[in-house]
Amino acid sequence: MDEPWHSCIDDELASCERLMEESLCFENEELTEMCRYVVLSGGKRLRPSMCILSYRACGGEDSSVPVAIGSAFEIVHSATLIHDDINDQGEIRRGRKTLHKEYTLTKAIVAGDCMFTIGFRLLSGVKSEVVDYIVGASGAMGAGEFVQKDHEHASGVTEDDYMQIISGKTAELFKACAMSGAYVAGGSKEQVDALGMFAYKVGLAFQIVDDTLDVVGDPHSMGKAVGTDLLEGKPTLPVIYAMQDEAHGDEIKALFEEPDVTRDIVVRTLRLISMTDSVPRCLEKAREIVREASRILDPIPDSIYKRSLLSLASYIVDRDR
Repeated sequence: MDEPWHSCIDDELASCERLMEESLCFENEELTEMCRYVVLSGGKRLRPSMCILSYRACGGEDSSVPVAIGSAFEIVHSATLIHDDINDQGEIRRGRKTLHKEYTLTKAIVAGDCMFTIGFRLLSGVKSEVVDYIVGASGAMGAGEFVQKDHEHASGVTEDDYMQIISGKTAELFKACAMSGAYVAGGSKEQVDALGMFAYKVGLAFQIVDDTLDVVGDPHSMGKAVGTDLLEGKPTLPVIYAMQDEAHGDEIKALFEEPDVTRDIVVRTLRLISMTDSVPRCLEKAREIVREASRILDPIPDSIYKRSLLSLASYIVDRDR
């Protein structure tokens, strides 16, 4: 049986878990509990993995460096999830209540803010370029959220609009993680850029698959109900493609434009989407992007870490949660 894509960095990922737990410790016990509730609740750890693998692929030897950077990115990412869930009024994430539902809204906002602080503190000893990467990615995430809000329940949303949204919300942070790891390892500009663009494209594919699973995934393995994005009026690629369908597109558009979405509307919309070619189109789009990403790694010398990055890209499009 083939080893998992992350097997060559399992020790570093375990170090990330320990560092994140140690870093999220405050005088206030409830604040500590809340921050750890979010960060240590699971997750695929793709962002620290991108950082560590890129570092190793460029010849980096001191694992403590990418572990600290990767942990910082994961904590910042987790902080954005708290705020996302508040904005979307989400109730379930990773099979558990969202933070503001488990505790309170005001405390959840404070916890998210504190996690941003801890994330940036972990970067205090690294080169300023790395801080620039994460600051740029954080700004892009905010901009992506604004674009998404502008297109909620808007049937005129296009594929280009969607790609702009997921570029900011997801892909730019993947890119920053990879570039940070490659940069601190002493990679050449060509290598740093190649790994950054590889990760950017993998981030795009990841989000497309994530949004597709919201339509067809197993709620038990995903840790949330299917149709959540529809319930929130989010313009995702499965919906955009489905609205282009000749037979069912008009009805899907009308349902998507409903300002007060009920679970019955979601169920009806999901059924209509399943009658279109939307899902296979989305998955093929993700696979096409991953194929493009894999070719970008040509400047990176062959190693177990480069092969792991390629395996990670394949995992992204073949996963079921």
